[in-house]
Amino acid sequence: MKINESKHGFVVQRMIEVSELNATMYEMEHIKTHLKLAWLKRDEENKTFGIAFKTLPSDDSGVFHILEHSVLCGSKKYPVKEPFVELMKSSMSTFLNALTFEDKTFYPISSRNNQDFMNLTKVYLDAVFNPLILNKKEIFLQEGWHIEDTEKPTYKGVVLNEMKGAFSSPREIMMNALNRALFKDNCYQYVSGGDPEAITDLTYEQFIQTYQKYYHPSNAFVFLDGDVPLDDVLELLNQEYLFSMEANLPIEGPIYQQPVQVSRQVVDYEIGEEENAENKYRMAWGNVIGSYQDYEKVIAMQVLSDVLCGDNQAVLNKALLEK
Repeated sequence: MKINESKHGFVVQRMIEVSELNATMYEMEHIKTHLKLAWLKRDEENKTFGIAFKTLPSDDSGVFHILEHSVLCGSKKYPVKEPFVELMKSSMSTFLNALTFEDKTFYPISSRNNQDFMNLTKVYLDAVFNPLILNKKEIFLQEGWHIEDTEKPTYKGVVLNEMKGAFSSPREIMMNALNRALFKDNCYQYVSGGDPEAITDLTYEQFIQTYQKYYHPSNAFVFLDGDVPLDDVLELLNQEYLFSMEANLPIEGPIYQQPVQVSRQVVDYEIGEEENAENKYRMAWGNVIGSYQDYEKVIAMQVLSDVLCGDNQAVLNKALLEK
């Protein structure tokens, strides 16, 4: 492929040699919808497909986490209750998952077999572009939240229960408090997975509006890696989904956080009824060290953190424990 070459509605915009992987990166864009695609062409038997959407939370409702669960609960072409579970039973996949981050949602699959790879790609594309959630409110109630009236009304839901478990960890509560203090002006202040106290404020109508705004090709990025059947993937994307869609205005990225002045904060966490609260304190200090583009600095800080605090024999931890 060459720069400016077109294929199935996509045009090659850039080629980059990646010497450390013995690979060539092709960057493409769908002409009509502006969906972006990158293919890392290399001699790798694991064929990988992933589609990601820029998902920037504006509250603690966990709407993108609930969407990640919900779109995998059946689609127009695959209207089974849990296609994800069925795939796990029969596929030869080497990786199969869905991931909600603080600013994106990613649906990756990988397989060594061409036919299996294409089957998985078809299921995932139909899940994100034609999910049953648009007409089946019960999926939202199941994966997000609902009220069960047994002996007394109780909030239930897959994501709600998952996040209740996460919020039982003092470390999770501490990290959330740090993010709220350091990132007061952008999406990183919010709990992307959802705060149990806020999840139950999310309505089905807000849920659908969020899907329609963010799960659009103009806000999507497709990643391919390895010896994939590129022609088949591009043709599937264009003919089955993108050809009938129009471009949307792009979702703007999160703004950079300006330095903040943060005073001391005290955050409570729960302990068991029989536990003694004495010496149950935790302390955290946080600092923003740079942007996501500062690769070397971020890696260096991660290494330094491990050296100082990685385990009880690490320099700082050991000194504190000895005191």
